Amino acid sequence: MSRKRKKSFSKTEKRVSSKTVTADPSEAGPLVEPGQQSSLFPHASRLPVELRFLSLLLIWTFLVACFPLRNMDIWWHLRTGQLILERGTVPYFDWFTFIDYDRPWIDLHWGFQILVTWLYRWGGVDLLVLTKSFCLALTIGVAWYASGRSLPACWKVLCWVLPVICLSGRSVVRPEMLSLLYLAVWMYVISRLPSHPRLIYLIPIITLLWVNSHALFVLGLVVSGIFVLDYLIRLRAQGRFGIDAPSDSLSAVTLIRAGILTVIACFLNPYFEQGVLFPLTLYEKFSVDQAFYSVRVGEFQQPLDFIRQHGLGNLFLLSQVLLAILTFCSFIPLLLSRRVNPFRILLFIAFTHLALKASRNTAIFALISGMILCDNLSDWFRMTVSRTEQEPNGAGAGRSFRFFDESFLKNSTSTLILLFLMTSVFTGYWHQWGGEGKVLGLGEQEAWYAHGASKFAGQPGMPDRAFVSNNGQAAVYIFHNGPERKVFFDGRLEVNSKETFQLYEQFQQQMSYNTSGWAYLLEDEDGQLPAIILDSRFSRNEINGLLNNPQWRLVFADPVAAVFLDQKTADRLALPLADPTPLLYPPGMKVIKSE
Repeated sequence: MSRKRKKSFSKTEKRVSSKTVTADPSEAGPLVEPGQQSSLFPHASRLPVELRFLSLLLIWTFLVACFPLRNMDIWWHLRTGQLILERGTVPYFDWFTFIDYDRPWIDLHWGFQILVTWLYRWGGVDLLVLTKSFCLALTIGVAWYASGRSLPACWKVLCWVLPVICLSGRSVVRPEMLSLLYLAVWMYVISRLPSHPRLIYLIPIITLLWVNSHALFVLGLVVSGIFVLDYLIRLRAQGRFGIDAPSDSLSAVTLIRAGILTVIACFLNPYFEQGVLFPLTLYEKFSVDQAFYSVRVGEFQQPLDFIRQHGLGNLFLLSQVLLAILTFCSFIPLLLSRRVNPFRILLFIAFTHLALKASRNTAIFALISGMILCDNLSDWFRMTVSRTEQEPNGAGAGRSFRFFDESFLKNSTSTLILLFLMTSVFTGYWHQWGGEGKVLGLGEQEAWYAHGASKFAGQPGMPDRAFVSNNGQAAVYIFHNGPERKVFFDGRLEVNSKETFQLYEQFQQQMSYNTSGWAYLLEDEDGQLPAIILDSRFSRNEINGLLNNPQWRLVFADPVAAVFLDQKTADRLALPLADPTPLLYPPGMKVIKSE
């Protein structure tokens, strides 16, 4: 063979060899037969077993998320969606408060709000709960196929138990439920790029949907940035340090094109560059202003602070800690075997940082951590099989497969665990372990929302303004009476300023101490004082203060909330003093005896 032909053969051999190397070791797939084509769903050869475990997992996921509605923000989301459909425009300035009415409102949730408005019209609260549960199950289903391609299903299903527990703790009807699904699809696309590079053009489409549903669209950009950084690290390493060379299925031109389209998609929102930069505003609240918001808003509290105060008795928090430990430990055998995956390491660091900043981010961490755990264990499994295959006559490989697959399936341990978990939901023990008062079912949490007080305060002749405490119940008032009647402050931290929050707390304190002089600051142009609506669970001090204040009269009371009017307005409307007895038995609390 001539020297020239040898050189040509060498180049061809290198090209063929390079095409077998992937950016992610788990992408090599589950030891397919020679000549078998890759698939978007790589477990087709194990379909019966795969479907059995996946079906059980998804049914359990659906059940743990199927509990009566109890989050407050859904009501202002619903009212906003109704107004967007009626007016044909998204809000640019605040619609619902009388103190921050001139503040800009970057409402990237508008797509979610239209969706839940349609669902509410078609099926009410029941359909909202069912959709939320289905959305979480779908998220887990996508994440299942985005990770752990070589991991036996009986192992893989156990890897997802802790992430599902963590996710169920924040399974509420909020834009976050769409963000989790978008993130799972994003990760699925990235996991399939070595074998299906054209899927990268789904990323701009996901971005377009995500940026018009929730401000957390930035998480997709973070994942893509880590993916590109992983690609550059692999190029630099050139197969050294236990880092595989990058796949050549994706060209630099394709990456650049997809990147440009993704950036353009970010700007295709009603607020253009303001919408793109809006996530920075939210990040500031749990970073720069962490000390202020963490003690006032539970989801902004750092998990480590919660552990210091309450320990690890909470089921969901304990699951998050265990998941973090397991995922961290799953890197160790790979690193010891010089199997370094920069993408997963950087991903774990980034989302761990996010979770440590605020408890509201722990669900996102759980989803990413679950996928990393499955991929790491999948690599470890493939490495173990590869070593045993090198034993004489292939005997080791046979023993390995029997150990990892057949023996475990015969014992049916994973199946029994899932059946036990499902049974615990049906019997009510699951929610007892959670300790949050949830039950399996549809509708609304009993006596949770101040519907009665809000409707009463929205009758003709009532003030056009309301001071509502707690601020979550302000969303209920907005749903029934906004935007014609407005509130002082509500739970939309993307609109209400820190200064308004502080003023709101000052008014609460002055009500509690039965002081005078604060009310005139809430008067409208005609000197009309607002209606005061106080939640019976969290505003008991304010209720006691106003009951002893001769300037105010209790005109409505039920187990959820109280409505106070100033004496002049109450006399004008001929409203007598209401019986305060129902306020002694607030929902979700033990019976409170009068002193």
